[in-house]
Amino acid sequence: MADELAAIQRRMADGLLDTEADPVELFRGPPAATAKRLALYRGNLTANWHRALAGAYPVVEALVGESFFHALARRYGRSHDYREGDLNRFGAALPDFLADFEPLAGQPYMADVARLEWALHVAHYGSDAAPMTLAVLAALDPQSLADARIRLHPNVALVASTWAIGRIWRAHQPEATETLPSDPRGGCRLIVHRPRWRAECRAATAGEFAALQSLANGECLGDALERAAAVQADFDPGGAIPRWLEEGLWLAATPPTRQGEHP
Repeated sequence: MADELAAIQRRMADGLLDTEADPVELFRGPPAATAKRLALYRGNLTANWHRALAGAYPVVEALVGESFFHALARRYGRSHDYREGDLNRFGAALPDFLADFEPLAGQPYMADVARLEWALHVAHYGSDAAPMTLAVLAALDPQSLADARIRLHPNVALVASTWAIGRIWRAHQPEATETLPSDPRGGCRLIVHRPRWRAECRAATAGEFAALQSLANGECLGDALERAAAVQADFDPGGAIPRWLEEGLWLAATPPTRQGEHP
């Protein structure tokens, strides 16, 4: 019985995705009526895909238009093997999908816009863990602080692009003060975080981006600050670190292991 039910469910799922595989015999009633019912299921499925993606990618939808985005959602849904129950995670693979999506070949920045939006989406629904405070940092042994390993908060993402995706994103915000750039070229480094209840992103200097990337890769604080100074001569750790703490970018610090101790 379980195998038979699984087979029916598989045929139904295949029929929703493939218009050439209409499992109308699974429905009771005349074939014409059951075909309409199946079409209704298909329409609801596509509408759910559209809503899930539009919630995570409002700027991408604004850039391509609602009709195009609806068709894109249908193409993505039919080609994407999604096995999770949470539709908030449905759009995780869309940036990579857009990078190879032929109809958008003339807009190669779209995939990076999507990567930024997904990072903001993840931060919005992310961890409520309390970030490190200045008091916690001050309590650490200053002699070993340079060798400490700082973990970034789970809501933090570092996004770099050769396109002006930060300006594109800001131009589409409700209280935008910037206009959409006429030329999307122009690299940027962005920090995504959620300092309070709303996910945000801001431009990062070359130095702070390098430092935070080093920390994300597991390097100690001293090495991270050295990398920052190497790419930005005027990098000021005395100003950067308090700002990072205020923005909630750090989660915790792991003091260096003393000789003879096990980590």
